[in-house]
Amino acid sequence: MNFNSIFSLFNKKNKAVINEATSISSQTPETLPKKEASSISSLAPKILTKKEDLEKVQPYLDKLKDTLNAKGINNIALTGGYGSGKSTILKTFQHQNNDRYNFLNISLAAFNQSQTKENFKELFDLKVKNGKSEKEAEKEISNEFKDTLINNDELEKQLEISILQQIIYKVKPKSIPNSRFKRIINIENKWKWIISLCSVLWLWSVILLFKYDYLNKINPNNWNIKLKFDYISIICFFITFLGIVFFSKWLVELFSNSKINKLNLNGEIEIGEDVTKSILNAHYDEILYFFERNDFNVVVIEDLDRFDNTNIFTKLRELNILLNNADSIKNRNCYKEFGIKFLYAIGDDLFEDKKERVKFFEYIIPVIPFINSFNADEQLKTLIKESDLEENVFSKEFFSDITTFIDDIDMRLLINIFHEFVIYRNVLKADILKGNESNLFAMIVYKNIDPEDFNKLNNKEGKLYNLINNKKIYTKSLIDTKKTQIKKNLTEIKDIKNENAISIKELRQIYINKILDKLPSEYPIYISDLEIKKLVEDEKFEKLISDSKIDYRYSYNNGYNYYKNNNEINFNFSKIENEVNPNFTYQKRVELIESKNNNRIT
Repeated sequence: MNFNSIFSLFNKKNKAVINEATSISSQTPETLPKKEASSISSLAPKILTKKEDLEKVQPYLDKLKDTLNAKGINNIALTGGYGSGKSTILKTFQHQNNDRYNFLNISLAAFNQSQTKENFKELFDLKVKNGKSEKEAEKEISNEFKDTLINNDELEKQLEISILQQIIYKVKPKSIPNSRFKRIINIENKWKWIISLCSVLWLWSVILLFKYDYLNKINPNNWNIKLKFDYISIICFFITFLGIVFFSKWLVELFSNSKINKLNLNGEIEIGEDVTKSILNAHYDEILYFFERNDFNVVVIEDLDRFDNTNIFTKLRELNILLNNADSIKNRNCYKEFGIKFLYAIGDDLFEDKKERVKFFEYIIPVIPFINSFNADEQLKTLIKESDLEENVFSKEFFSDITTFIDDIDMRLLINIFHEFVIYRNVLKADILKGNESNLFAMIVYKNIDPEDFNKLNNKEGKLYNLINNKKIYTKSLIDTKKTQIKKNLTEIKDIKNENAISIKELRQIYINKILDKLPSEYPIYISDLEIKKLVEDEKFEKLISDSKIDYRYSYNNGYNYYKNNNEINFNFSKIENEVNPNFTYQKRVELIESKNNNRIT
């Protein structure tokens, strides 16, 4: 079964997959088959409970506890790449230490991120590379994405509002009764009845006191021995008095907290007066009041690195300092031991300047990814085992090949790929798919890595479709390339065998002898003041073949006198090469000798 058959089956079975997924989602826990339930793994960070899993993260858990217990370390960073397991470590730590610490979690994963200019750096660089000036490139990007581009100041404001919103909404309104933020208070029906009855009772008491002269009955000046004590008048008076007290208290609270109008569902704060400074700084008293009324001593902040904005860390660090220096915080028992800690989960690449990392945080804990291309095959085997699939569903070679192919792999991506594989495998016909699970899994991997191109398969478009559709052309091209290479190698092997020179020095001597044949002398000759035997050395020979002229001398004795002659001739080494061997240059023959001595083909 080839790739064409696989993606053809995909097109036919898409509706079946959706129906199957809908059917599964509509089942209750009681109706779900137990065997299928065991194969479901959430993509969300999980709490680790297995002994072997806890052993892997125990060093991080111990270090987190040590740093949280240490005085003076109030800003702690847990750093690692996307999918390295930071959230899993934090969830596991919170699960184990809920009795010791009170955690306040702030996550910006669901924050509606607008694009900033930094997000278009690759597009900006591409436009500049294609000949646009920096101003032209920036202007084009601004026009193309004018609806989504925001400046850093606006982004910071939105981030601060989101953080403030999550702090305020963490607790019930009754936990911060004097908060200036208006919130919808959900009043239970029984309290609605009680308030309604009390209001009617108060109104009835007021009417009795003033309309029916009950007020005179409780006037001491009107008391006498004959007049019986009127308990109803006393009760009406106290009800009226208590009602006025509660109403006055409500008015005081209403007018003393009137600056902030509302905190709406979009995370926006409407402020009574124009506040241009930081949102967190502007509402520091509100945040301080929150911590005074509650016992949160560890604030866990995740996903703040998604926005490539480091200024927000400066403001959060300032906020932490202000909170820990406040006397109202120091005097509370829940903060006396180690104060309020801010624990961040951020990416390694957030701070390009090494000095910034240590400026924002007092302690940094690096996280080694649980999964990478080296151990992904083991993680995949674990998923197969937990899902009750056959252990030999994939070959050993496929395990290593497919996990190496996946760049920037993380556990969530691998789990999602495996989930989709299981669903498609259950929907596709077993007799057709049997033995071709590897092809299906490869298609699912591609679907997750490049979903846009994968979606084009339905329209018979895209890179993958062209690759599969032109398989014969690509195969023929590869075969032709291999044949050409084989032919070239066979020719080179033949040339290597036919090379008679044993060593490079011997080869050089052959060329030197040919040069000597050109020199008119029967006597010993010195070329460039060197003996012939020294010319075979590397530097000497390289200089010889690069010269355009040769200086040589020879001397002789005729029995009576000693003669010494110095001469110079024009020289062209390429001509010598051609005379020695018209088929191969000196350099090519050197390569042949090296290949012969090393038993390899270049």
